[in-house]
Amino acid sequence: MATLHVRLYGVPACRRYQRLRERLLEAALTTVAQLVVEEINDVSSLARFNPLTLPRLEVNGRVVASRNAPTVAALRRIFETHND
Repeated sequence: MATLHVRLYGVPACRRYQRLRERLLEAALTTVAQLVVEEINDVSSLARFNPLTLPRLEVNGRVVASRNAPTVAALRRIFETHND
């Protein structure tokens, strides 16, 4: 089983970020994949992105969600797909 490197970009005060984070953590509890989650929310790191694309979720360097949070089930499928 490979380790998935998950990066969550956004501002913690944002409701969309909070929703994505909650769903990410819930999906992480029930997935078979091993996840390493990194939250990136400092202004200097976020400045390189268009603000309209935040929050943003990457798995192993590939963007899998931007702006709107996928469902918990969709996140589980994403983790299973990237775990191969």
